[in-house]
Amino acid sequence: MKNKSSFKWKGLLFIYMWIVTLGVFAQNITVTGTVTDESGMTVIGATVIVSGDATRGSITDTDGKYTLANVQSDGILVFSYVGMQSQSVRVNGRTTVNVVMLSDSELLEEVVVVGYGSQKKVNLTGAVSSIDIGKVAESRPITNLSAGLAGLAPGLYVRSSNNDPGSNAALMIRGQGTLNNSSPLVIIDGVEGDISRVSPQDIENISVLKDAASASIYGSRAANGVILITTKQGKSGKISINYDAYYAAQKIGHLMPFVSNSVEWMELINEAAKNSKQAQVYSDENIKTWKEHANDDPILWPNSSWNDGAFRTANTANHNISASGGTDKLSSFVSFNYANNPGIIENTAYSRYSIRANNKLQITPWLNIGMNLNGILTDKDRGSSNLSGMFTNSILAIPTVTVKHPDGRLGGTQNVEDNQVARSVLAYMRNISGTNKSHVFNGRFTASLNPVKGLFIDGSYNYSFYVNKLTTITVPLELWNFQTNTQTVVDSKTTIPVTNAESRYTRNFMDATAAYEKTFLDKLYAKIMVGGSQEQYISENFSASKQNLIDPGLTQINAATGDATASGSLSDWAMRSFFGRLNLSWAEKYLFEFNFRRDGSSRFIGDNRWGNFPSLSAAWRISEEPFMHSLRDQWLDNLKIRVSYGSLGNNAVGNYDAIPVLSTTQYVFNNIPTVGFYQSAIANANLAWESTAVTNIGIDWSILKNKFSGSIELYNKLTDDILISLPAPAVHGTSSIPKQNSAEVENKGMEVTLSWKDEINDFNYFVETNFTFNKNKVTKFKGDEYSLSGTQMIKEGLAINTDYVLKVDRIVQTQADLDLVQQMIDNAPLDPKTNAKMNPFPFGTPQMGDFLYKDMNGDGLVNSDDRVNVGDGPNPQLMYSISLGASYKGFDFSVSMDGVSKIKQFFYNTYYTPQLRWSRIINREVADGRWYEGRTTPATYPRFMLEGDSRNLQSSDFWLQDASYFKIRNIQLGYSLPQNLISRIDLTRLRIYGGLENYFTFTKFKGMDPEVPGMAYPSMKQIVLGINLSF
Repeated sequence: MKNKSSFKWKGLLFIYMWIVTLGVFAQNITVTGTVTDESGMTVIGATVIVSGDATRGSITDTDGKYTLANVQSDGILVFSYVGMQSQSVRVNGRTTVNVVMLSDSELLEEVVVVGYGSQKKVNLTGAVSSIDIGKVAESRPITNLSAGLAGLAPGLYVRSSNNDPGSNAALMIRGQGTLNNSSPLVIIDGVEGDISRVSPQDIENISVLKDAASASIYGSRAANGVILITTKQGKSGKISINYDAYYAAQKIGHLMPFVSNSVEWMELINEAAKNSKQAQVYSDENIKTWKEHANDDPILWPNSSWNDGAFRTANTANHNISASGGTDKLSSFVSFNYANNPGIIENTAYSRYSIRANNKLQITPWLNIGMNLNGILTDKDRGSSNLSGMFTNSILAIPTVTVKHPDGRLGGTQNVEDNQVARSVLAYMRNISGTNKSHVFNGRFTASLNPVKGLFIDGSYNYSFYVNKLTTITVPLELWNFQTNTQTVVDSKTTIPVTNAESRYTRNFMDATAAYEKTFLDKLYAKIMVGGSQEQYISENFSASKQNLIDPGLTQINAATGDATASGSLSDWAMRSFFGRLNLSWAEKYLFEFNFRRDGSSRFIGDNRWGNFPSLSAAWRISEEPFMHSLRDQWLDNLKIRVSYGSLGNNAVGNYDAIPVLSTTQYVFNNIPTVGFYQSAIANANLAWESTAVTNIGIDWSILKNKFSGSIELYNKLTDDILISLPAPAVHGTSSIPKQNSAEVENKGMEVTLSWKDEINDFNYFVETNFTFNKNKVTKFKGDEYSLSGTQMIKEGLAINTDYVLKVDRIVQTQADLDLVQQMIDNAPLDPKTNAKMNPFPFGTPQMGDFLYKDMNGDGLVNSDDRVNVGDGPNPQLMYSISLGASYKGFDFSVSMDGVSKIKQFFYNTYYTPQLRWSRIINREVADGRWYEGRTTPATYPRFMLEGDSRNLQSSDFWLQDASYFKIRNIQLGYSLPQNLISRIDLTRLRIYGGLENYFTFTKFKGMDPEVPGMAYPSMKQIVLGINLSF
């Protein structure tokens, strides 16, 4: 009976599947046709896709013909071509569908996302750049979205100052507009978010709002520009599944050269000792011994480079699978992403798991609701928290250090005359362990009503939750001298500290808008939108530490037996806002927009709590005028002039800067310590918003059936009431001085965007470029006073952080140079107090091989008074990018390049110096270019000296380097298999590709990476192999 029952069910299942299969195939047909234009000419290269499944499509051949297999009989085909109107045609069971495409020189249907809505690109009155990051992310190794934006939008400066996996690049729009936080506001699906917490593959579009007209709707947070990120939504139609994956081999982009020969290294340090008139550091006998063993076992007699232990080759992977589809009532987009990057530096691995579900339900013709859910889990190795210390201290990774024994033991120095704490870079990365896990949840719930024609009411609620859990354990190290098989360093295993920390935040955000649009007199279009929002942000932190962990393999506080400490904090802020927008358009020719926002923030008090941020903009589409029709018929497609002015704000101040802050301390009463409170920060009740006024003039054009298009922007951005610390009397005691609204900064510049796209039979190609020139200046600060941090100065009339240094006249190398030094000594001025000649060289009298600094003020003395401003600060004045690509019969090729110019970076550190120290590394380039006795070619660096003599180490323009660069950011070649081949295995797309990421950098900079200030995690070269699969 059991077998008969089983057979019965199997038979019914087979019949059911057979019926379903027949039904499916009965609905699918093969559609052919011809595409022509209005004159009857065939359109070559037109794209034909199935609606709801953009991955299924075809391109018309030289006769304008196309073929599409497995099309649903009631499906919809979408026809598109550059310079023509897209058309959607229902199949209705037909096997032949011919289409006549109409000219669309205005591209009226191209839509750009703006704050609280979207607008047709031709009707924009503000400065907005749109980035199709989806195409970039599906085939480039972008796990760091912020870094992936480099070169993709004019005016957007991306600086990857730390490429540690999982970190963010610094973003800046149209220059540094404040002396405080200059990062733009990031909005993800309508809510402020962290750009690192969205998977690049989930993004539909990114809009960069650069002027007041486009950004003022975000009011008090938009002074530095706005980056709008819109994630993908489901589309009605057949469910499509996409799988994108790539593997990439990473290695460091550029290695700094270091002396790695142990004998040469010791001799150079002895040379520095001789120049400094100090005793020889390494004995001749020891050097002789190392020479004799030069070719012996490298474990016992190493010749190591700092780079040997610092970097490795790493293989990264990224997998993304998504599904999209639905009906007229319900649509969904679901995705899962896994990214893994082990890092080119040990103990810096990063992995991320991300899942997203965006759903929309059309309940009635006038009501729809949506739910966007997103969860992220990240796991980061703890070594990343030690990177700063590693780059600071690993100058002890000298040539005589064995990096690692084959049995896994870490080596110390093998030289008995070295400082025995010398060690490889690996030692710094391995002395910390633990966990670093983050969980992110974001839920957004929306409702949209359209009760009557033209009226739209939208509301949303967003809840965000983030928690990060850290466990930190100091790992005791053992470093070995393998010559003697003894330990040179043995850390204590009984005093190991363990720390457990947790930080979390929650954000509640809700908004509501109502918009009404109507056309009057068939020409006057008007739309008014009003809305309000409120949000609350709460951040909590807790940390506990305890000494004497009994075993490094344990991670909890109770596994330690020593003294314990704990701390915790909570911070919150809230904001309420009201905003509105009015759009007017006459015949889509004369365009006007007014925005207004009023923000109230808990960070300010009294009359300063509320701020108002208005903007006005207008545009004239000259190409729509009757007197331009003759040109429209020939070569002109679109010509528009824009102008805008408005006010933006910046509320990026401390949550409690406007009120007094108390801290705990210990008082003694009756000889007993008692905890009490004191005022640790003085309040500034007059604290107010930083305000930025932006003026923008732009022109947009497209000609030759939209083959050539572009825009030019001129802007002036003036930020005033910038918060700075002004001088104050000492009577305030130990309490910190509050910041005050006092400084002003101006940025003015120009942006140019150019694009050419064309098709020649089956060959399609494009060339795009953009340029940005920006001039930055502090227009108000502290009068004649200035602020100096290292070499960077802030002063009225200068760019922010302009370098303030001495100027080097020459390296003293000849008798004529020595005679010049003596002449300056002979002509030195007299001391007015003693009437004796003054010493013109307080830093040290230059000898052969030393710097001779310039007497810039002509007083006969070379001292700190001769410092001058050089360059225009650490931000570039010129940024540019070039992208080009082509496709031909399934093959596609693209190249992305970008660069910056007119940028200086002060680069002097222990990795790049003529001052040598006992048991410290030596830069190869400095060693080869140094002055030394008997040198027959001009020296490019001063002579080596031991620590203590700083005459050649003064901050000077010699160490101020040109950090301009040109990078070929990406080179990619791909091939898409023919549709008629892959359809046999039920695929709609199969593309394989290979590429080079960040492989070529052209620069004069002497460090590892011109984008990285000083010494930090550098950028990586990557060889990429990937696949795009759809079915």
